[in-house]
Amino acid sequence: MTLDPARREHVAAVIDVGSNSVLLLVVAVDERGRGRTVDRALATTRLGRGLHAGGALDPAARAGTLDAAVELAVRARRAGAEPVLGFATGAARDARDGRAFVATLARATSMPVEILTGEDEARLAFEAAQGGLALDGPVLVADVGGRTTELALGDGRRLSATVSLPLGALSLTEANGGDRLDTAAAVDAVLARTDVVARARDCGARLVGSGGTATALAALALDLPEYAPERVQGHVLRGGTLAKIATRLAAMSPAARDALPGLDPGRGAILPAGATVLDRVRAATRNEAVVVSDFGVRHGYLRAALARAGVALDLATLSP
Repeated sequence: MTLDPARREHVAAVIDVGSNSVLLLVVAVDERGRGRTVDRALATTRLGRGLHAGGALDPAARAGTLDAAVELAVRARRAGAEPVLGFATGAARDARDGRAFVATLARATSMPVEILTGEDEARLAFEAAQGGLALDGPVLVADVGGRTTELALGDGRRLSATVSLPLGALSLTEANGGDRLDTAAAVDAVLARTDVVARARDCGARLVGSGGTATALAALALDLPEYAPERVQGHVLRGGTLAKIATRLAAMSPAARDALPGLDPGRGAILPAGATVLDRVRAATRNEAVVVSDFGVRHGYLRAALARAGVALDLATLSP
């Protein structure tokens, strides 16, 4: 992308086409690199619904995701964003028609859409969390998504290891029917074979949670009547609190969970599995708490894209 260096403020947008949700982020950046959030939005379309590796995307999920992305691209341009960029994650990576769908999406939205690798996701989640929270010492960032969970280990801004694991809140919910014990056993089996987890435990890395699961759990812990990113950003979710919330969620019906305040639409159906993933990562790394980052992959992606065009975005100045 090409930006005019003479402009005092640049407005850019990114659309994250995830396996569970489609998210919009619109940011304005001034000549000193200070950012402000112009707009943000989310649509739950479940692109990864019913997907098995190598299988095809669900037609209804494809259509809903396409419609949501088109609507969000229009919204971004109405907010003055130029450019509008897009990326897709786990569902698009794994589906046999994922690349064809992304090509269709790019044409319909008139924006470039990139399919990220799991390692890309992990790195961008790490950069976003570190940029927004500025944590010192060793840090493990766990980004729990709909189809996969990405882990990134680093110290300061130095990234040392990444991994993408088949531990998504949506896919685990579908595989185990919401059973907590089965989900926990599946998660533990994967984590036990993951070198990044062992390395994080050995160096005493602090755990940071990003993505919809972590932010939803923080909203519940804070008893928010509606989602407030400025309160979620940096919230410390204690292990005992996390376990209590997970137990409470498991005892509720999907409809009751969806009615909880502070959650995005449809989050309640997959939140118990997501909570289990985050809590088992916490236990495996011997952390007593999880620091929650409202900044996620989309923030890291937009920051990197702007940097390539010669515009520096200091995430520490960006309001959640």
